[in-house]
Amino acid sequence: MRLPEEQDERSMGTPVIYTIVAVSIFILIILAVVLVSNTRQGGSGSARNDNTKISPSPTPAKTAEFAQGQEDIETLYKEHKLRSEDLDFWDMYQDNENQPIEVVPTASPSPEPTHEPTEEELASDGRHVKVTHRDGTEEWMEISKDIPLYSYDFTNIKISNGKMAYYQDGEVNSWLGVDLSKNNGEVDFEALKNAGVDFVMLRLGSRGYETGLVTLDENFVSNITKAQNAGLEIGVYFFSQAVNEEEAVEEAEFVINNLVPYRISYPVAFDMEYISNDESRIDTLDEEQRTKIAEAFLSRIEREGYRPILYGNKNWLLGELIPDKLLKKYDVWLNDQSSIPDYPYQFKMWKYSAAQKIDGVGSAASYTISFVDYTRK
Repeated sequence: MRLPEEQDERSMGTPVIYTIVAVSIFILIILAVVLVSNTRQGGSGSARNDNTKISPSPTPAKTAEFAQGQEDIETLYKEHKLRSEDLDFWDMYQDNENQPIEVVPTASPSPEPTHEPTEEELASDGRHVKVTHRDGTEEWMEISKDIPLYSYDFTNIKISNGKMAYYQDGEVNSWLGVDLSKNNGEVDFEALKNAGVDFVMLRLGSRGYETGLVTLDENFVSNITKAQNAGLEIGVYFFSQAVNEEEAVEEAEFVINNLVPYRISYPVAFDMEYISNDESRIDTLDEEQRTKIAEAFLSRIEREGYRPILYGNKNWLLGELIPDKLLKKYDVWLNDQSSIPDYPYQFKMWKYSAAQKIDGVGSAASYTISFVDYTRK
């Protein structure tokens, strides 16, 4: 016989049991589904792992050789036997910053032998001019680029009866002159004028090559007076034997003082030369001294308002003076009897003939051509 309480307890426990069983079964089903799902995903991953070959990590290749002693240090390190004294390999890298650098000189190459130019090569290269010194020695001098060269075309020159004329564009572009002194005796200046002479260069005076005495040319006053009356243009020259600059200035002052009564239009020339077959005051002078003497004379003449000009032949102008100090500053009256001068630099007047018989002149005289009309200067 059941008690009422037992009947109630049995009737209440049966549903609870069923509920617990049902929940357990549901949980088992969920676990089964999850397990099946994970199993499928793992299979796919395995398949992918089977198709993808994973290369093993490569062993690093030895890219550099160990320095001397370094391989032993690596071994000590791996075996944990590395000591502080094993690190002395740092001494291999010495500080050379303050160490002197030893320079080993290299042998210089042997210079190649230079070619000594021949006379023919020097004469034809257009860069040299030959100068003959007083003692007869010859020297090839290089033509300076700082001094103007002459630009005359000598094919434009015509000579008739010894009288030279320079033509440009079919017209005469030159002026004819004669240089005169007491040595030429009596001169008929009217005859010179009528013969086509345009100007005269008169010797005003000279200094004695032995005594050093400055004197007036004996015929100067007569010559300049007659030349003016004949309508000729006039220039003068002084024969110098000055041995210093003071004497050169003295000569210039002498010229200036004796020109006071007269009008001249052509230059005042400085003429210094050696005396043939005799000794003279200037023989012991050197190039620099002669150059300073010429400069002193010419500059004094120029300051007075006259046109200075330097007279001489090629050997004197280039061999006995310093060309760079004079030829760039002053006009040149060249003395050269060759058909074409081999003097390379600019010259404004050219004494082109040796002494010859000239109508109106008592003794032999020389013609000069001027490429400049000094009356316009």
